[in-house]
Amino acid sequence: MLDDCVFCRELQGSRDTNFARLYPELRSRVIAETESFVAFPCIGQLVEGHFLVVPRNHDCTLAQTRSRIGSTGNELTALLNAAHEALGRKLSASLLFEHGALSPSDGGCGIYHAHLHVLPNAGHINCRDFIGSNNTFESKSLELLYEGIPHKQSYALIGSDEHGFTSWNLTAPLPSQTLRKKVAAALDIGEWDWRQAGREKSLLKSLEGVNP
Repeated sequence: MLDDCVFCRELQGSRDTNFARLYPELRSRVIAETESFVAFPCIGQLVEGHFLVVPRNHDCTLAQTRSRIGSTGNELTALLNAAHEALGRKLSASLLFEHGALSPSDGGCGIYHAHLHVLPNAGHINCRDFIGSNNTFESKSLELLYEGIPHKQSYALIGSDEHGFTSWNLTAPLPSQTLRKKVAAALDIGEWDWRQAGREKSLLKSLEGVNP
């Protein structure tokens, strides 16, 4: 755990977080959890139910988490299924993406604690046009895709059950929120910057029955 990491602070129960400032009346936004991971609604919802998967320990990317733990695939799938069940959604219909930045020099949103974005009911988007490199690895399975990503390499990842999953090594910094912006454009959403988000009805709806 790192004191200067906002996700680490949140997982330790600190109120010095973006979430606590926006929702001071809520103690937690966790909707599902396992031994190694938690899932909570994303600030700056691109679609209703948009959530993040975050490792409990401080890793910069989920590829690092897999390297550290080894058998994360089944646990990650279990968490994804549990979070979708809590939201009344289906994993098979979701879009997933990660900007696996190892450091600020690789771009990123300013939070260098691994987080996988999950967007319910957005898996119909074909993301192959988002890919900025020919150096790609493709798989029909998210678990198998992570097996092929070097944990000491910065990367980007996007995909769905419908269109498969693709990752590519980052040979140049990926500007902050690039994938969020591209996904928002594909969904015809004008606002994509999570930093501009205030209190969101969509986020609160995700927590109904979880944090009464």
